[in-house]
Amino acid sequence: MTIKKRFLISYLSAILITLGSIFLIFAIISYTTLGEVPSFPRIYRILTTQRPLTEAESESYTAMNSYLEESSEQLELPLNQELLKTIKEIEQNNLNVVLRKDEAFTYYSNLLVEKSLQAHAPAFDLHNFEPTGTIDNNGHFFHYVKKDFRYADGAKGSFVILKRESNLIEFFLQWGIWVILFIIGIAIFAFWFINRRLSKTTIQPLLALEKSTRKLTSSDTISPFITDDTEEHVSKEVQQLQESFAKMWADLQQSQAEQEKYETNRRELISNISHDLKTPMTSITGYVEGLIDGVANTEEKRQRYLKTIHEKSITLNELIDELFLYSKLDLNAVAFHFKKIDFIAYMKHLLEEYLWTDDIKVTTDFPNQAIYAAIDPIQFNRVITNLIQNSMKFRNPQQTPEFHVGVTCQSSQIMLTFTDNGIGISEEDLANIFERFYRTDKARTSTIKGSGLGLSIVKQIVEHHSGNIQVASQLGKGTTITITLPLLEEKIQ
Repeated sequence: MTIKKRFLISYLSAILITLGSIFLIFAIISYTTLGEVPSFPRIYRILTTQRPLTEAESESYTAMNSYLEESSEQLELPLNQELLKTIKEIEQNNLNVVLRKDEAFTYYSNLLVEKSLQAHAPAFDLHNFEPTGTIDNNGHFFHYVKKDFRYADGAKGSFVILKRESNLIEFFLQWGIWVILFIIGIAIFAFWFINRRLSKTTIQPLLALEKSTRKLTSSDTISPFITDDTEEHVSKEVQQLQESFAKMWADLQQSQAEQEKYETNRRELISNISHDLKTPMTSITGYVEGLIDGVANTEEKRQRYLKTIHEKSITLNELIDELFLYSKLDLNAVAFHFKKIDFIAYMKHLLEEYLWTDDIKVTTDFPNQAIYAAIDPIQFNRVITNLIQNSMKFRNPQQTPEFHVGVTCQSSQIMLTFTDNGIGISEEDLANIFERFYRTDKARTSTIKGSGLGLSIVKQIVEHHSGNIQVASQLGKGTTITITLPLLEEKIQ
């Protein structure tokens, strides 16, 4: 069943339940007070004919009845002055008086119309079984109380006291059917309007979402999420759903873009691994064949061939080790053993061997007090080693390699900076240097050795230490790498 049908059934059910509840309550009240559940005609009579007389009606009825008890002749024409005075007093209380003899109306108040009285006046009833009721006179409704009697000559006589009903009651009595039809019309219009509004604010947007979802599942590419913006007002729940779908669409598009990027990287990875493995393997194969074929016919050549084979084998072994480490880091398969370490003492120990070498000039700027951090010494040692080796690979051939290491503390963080005076990195390459197998040497020549995994491994190890790594560089002006680590506040066992 569709949502629209469910809403329609809900509306109809609500209306029927409300009407049924009202009828049930009315029936219970009627049964407890009247001893029965009245029919509609009886309800009408209760509302119109059986209401109690007002004080003015009762007093007027008593006054007219007192003349009748004295003598019925006092109600005969011509009316005496005392009776006329009493009638005028009754009329001043917004009541009307009618005197009838047989079929003729010998007296009636000015507000009444004789023809209407002849048509709607209550019938003569000597026993007065129904002394009260409601009549219509010229389109106006009056509540009456009457007294039927016999004149001295035997003619039928009546006096009637009439009180005009309130405008509201009169309106409903006269226009009730039209009011009911009008209310029904309003209800139908409201039902149509609510249904139309519901369709525009809820049903149509949901159908648009369903259409977009179907389009998503039937297409290989994720198109931008588009909603129907022609409507100014959409229900809050649907708007939230649209926002959730839009976010999901954006995430899917981003995921698809990342997937395409990963697919491109995968193809490049296979190509790069093939190149980086094939180059040393080709050299090893060539030199081995040279030894087998006797090309190295002197001891000096044989030693040179063997040395080259050994170097290429070491290169292959290093590449395989880096591939293995990177894959384990990528799968979170490397076990980190964190220890509470004096970070300054740890860095001094790592850099000690470089301070006495002539190949590179290392300077440091460390604080005097101890700074503690949670470090895996073995893995973080690889970070420092890779950074120094990377700096050596991209040294400026016209300058002596220099490497500056600084440590500072900011709030709850340790900032470790590495600055060199190498050839620097272009702005184009700067955003990609932490990607696996990325090398600024696009041709992958042998002048700069390396697998392109060094900085990727550095980044993953730093992130496993809950740290962050950033790089800033300019061509010809060197590179600065900043590593941020959390300052240890609690002791780690």
